[in-house]
Amino acid sequence: SATMVKAGVFLLARLHPALAGSDLFFYLVTSIGAITLLVGSWHAIFQHDVKGLLAYSTISHLGLITLLFGLSTPMAVVAGLFHIINHATFKASLFMAAGIIDHETGTRDMRRLGGLFKLMPYTGALAIIASLAMAGVPLLNGFLSKEMFFTEALEVQGHTFMRSGIAVAAVVAGAFGVAYSLRFVHDTFFGAGPVRVERTPHEPPRFMRIPVEVLVIVCLAVGIAPAVTIAPVLHAAATGVLGDGNVPYYSLSIWHGWNVPLMMSLAGLAGGIGLYFGIRRLIDLYGISYDSRGRRVYEWKLEQATRLADRLTATLGNGSLQRYFLLMVLAALVMGAAPFAHLALSAGESQPMPPLGWLVWGLGVSATLATVALHRRRLVALVVMGAVGLAVSLAFVLLSAPDLALT
Repeated sequence: SATMVKAGVFLLARLHPALAGSDLFFYLVTSIGAITLLVGSWHAIFQHDVKGLLAYSTISHLGLITLLFGLSTPMAVVAGLFHIINHATFKASLFMAAGIIDHETGTRDMRRLGGLFKLMPYTGALAIIASLAMAGVPLLNGFLSKEMFFTEALEVQGHTFMRSGIAVAAVVAGAFGVAYSLRFVHDTFFGAGPVRVERTPHEPPRFMRIPVEVLVIVCLAVGIAPAVTIAPVLHAAATGVLGDGNVPYYSLSIWHGWNVPLMMSLAGLAGGIGLYFGIRRLIDLYGISYDSRGRRVYEWKLEQATRLADRLTATLGNGSLQRYFLLMVLAALVMGAAPFAHLALSAGESQPMPPLGWLVWGLGVSATLATVALHRRRLVALVVMGAVGLAVSLAFVLLSAPDLALT
């Protein structure tokens, strides 16, 4: 989960040289990233499901990465790439730890967990270290990219509201991140419990912990010795996005002195601790019934899409083969005439068939001939024979002969 959901921000990073550089990109992407960062981290605090908390925290971190790419400065891009790597590491280990907890207790509901550290001390220690990395505690990898984020938040160019707003959002999000990390650690491994679990918790099999151990060691290694461990990987990623020679100078040392980003980080840590225990004192976290407005909107849209599909089916799918054939012929005519809508189609220069084209064509013809030879039902044979014509037509298209393809 922690790595695959990165596909969107990875694509944003790869397309950054083509998309960035305009005021529209700056204001739109940065604002959406900041909103996602805050909303995701706030909702994570109030989740009862361990994986629900981790999922909303992932939304928050993706917002942080998006915000950094929206800033568009070379150093912000480096910080975004660094956090992609760091977040994938500590969040993957946390999701695996959540799977272990579910496997050993039969539940992920933090209202039924608690006190697991005394029953699963080794797994608990691994999950706590990964949680501290997620919270941005020093000597762990999350702290380094968070420091970069705070530094870039202070150097935002543009409207005064954006400059001050991003800096404030960074500190508030840092506090929220500490709060939901504390919620995960405290409500899962400490306090009273476990209660009403399906089985007696104990340490998982050795091989079940190895992936978590490897990832936690990476979190520690990057946090303690970043120049030795992650620097070459980060430089390669930054070169791939920014281009050779455009990567700015940056330091991956764990101590840059007493500066404003460090003060912001400490403020986030203190604020997060105060926020979490303040919330626990003022309200009953376990009594919150969480209703997702986004889920209700999604379900409404899904219902509307289903109704539209039903209406289209009732209109078009009346069982008339004549109507189906007419619609198919009309669609083919429209598609065939589409290239001539503007100007006469230029044949261009002929080009050789690419290897993939030959592969698809060969597979289509071979499969169709085999089907014809093996099947005795005339309708099936007739339908699959049509695939031969389609394969031949596509081959002519690939060979830059549209006139033959239409024929």
